Amino acid sequence: MRRVKIIVGATATGKTARAIDVARAQSGVVINCDSLQVYDELQILTAFPTYDEMATVEHRLFGYLRYDQQTNAVEWARLAAAEIEETLQNGRMPVVAGGTGLYVNTLMYGVSPMPVISKQNREEAVELASDNFAKLCETLYELDPELENLLPPEKHHQLVRAYEIFLETGRSIRHFWKMPKETFVNDVEFDVEVMNCERAELYRRIELRFDRMLQQGAIGEVAKLLQKIGNGNDIRNYPIFKAIGAKEIAQYLCGQCSFDEMRALAIKNSRHYAKRQITWFRHRLER
Repeated sequence: MRRVKIIVGATATGKTARAIDVARAQSGVVINCDSLQVYDELQILTAFPTYDEMATVEHRLFGYLRYDQQTNAVEWARLAAAEIEETLQNGRMPVVAGGTGLYVNTLMYGVSPMPVISKQNREEAVELASDNFAKLCETLYELDPELENLLPPEKHHQLVRAYEIFLETGRSIRHFWKMPKETFVNDVEFDVEVMNCERAELYRRIELRFDRMLQQGAIGEVAKLLQKIGNGNDIRNYPIFKAIGAKEIAQYLCGQCSFDEMRALAIKNSRHYAKRQITWFRHRLER
């Protein structure tokens, strides 16, 4: 049976180093499964592998999108499956590594197919989300009241996605969730390793890493990205701003908080995100 190594875990648990070690030992290729490292911008803030690390072993699916492009778990899984197949055919070990549980879960277990969204409907959904997000939510909840519990307003990107699907098909996204699953990789055995770390040590690593990101130029990265986006555009419409620290630094640059407040909030949010990741991998990454 062909074998695929999966290395996942919360932020700052050492996934990058572990993936490189495994790839070195197994003549492997590291394949990214972090939903933010698919973007070319914010390489410091999204903890890209360094140039030296990328030179050590081959890395794929890093930085292949621009900040104004969007993707999803299905699109990523199709790309990852192609990279896995090519790697296996070349007699090498695919090492899929990252912290986005939904991505790796989709790759391993498949997902209900979603409709292709036209450019016009995607742009209309983004425009309404910027101008009147409450109206977008109201429309979806009237269409399917169950969505109010499944996709509350804080799930901004998922609601925009659901609205795109409504515009394209006239149906609730739940209709597609119930359809038979599409699978992506066949005839392989997944060897899953979930990276863990004692909680106090994890929090220490998170704080040290964010401070290192600031020293390496994370604020300048966000400033350049804000210039590209331009004034008046809602950063919530750009998934890249889900990167922990991006919104906080943007607020600091706009004078909405002090440096110390920005730093403390980013570290706090990163800790909360790590806790959610730990819970997700504990309960969801299983057959």
